[in-house]
Amino acid sequence: MAARVCPDCLQVVPVGKVVAYSNDLVCPDCGKPLEISSPSRYLASFAGLIAAVIVWWAASKHYANDSWALAWVLPIVFSYFALSIVAPIVLALTADLELGTVEAVPIHTETAAHHPSH
Repeated sequence: MAARVCPDCLQVVPVGKVVAYSNDLVCPDCGKPLEISSPSRYLASFAGLIAAVIVWWAASKHYANDSWALAWVLPIVFSYFALSIVAPIVLALTADLELGTVEAVPIHTETAAHHPSH
């Protein structure tokens, strides 16, 4: 199936909704709850991790001989930014949607508050 297509009404879900509401996604046309398939999530996470490792390796080489006291932090920060940018982009491009499961809402029972006797 094509990326970002509702499996019920076959309408394309906007990329912004897929990335912003990936856990609470609802089809804008038919209103059915949707979720992103596990392989799409795994692929995006793996691509983000690979990008983070490549950026960390390149930044580590660049800042290896730097005399600045906090130079060791920059490869970690840059790799975090790479992961944070690449994973949503890959998810937006490859998100395979499936119908979401309707989870039961937990029933909250009211219990009487315990009042100690004086």
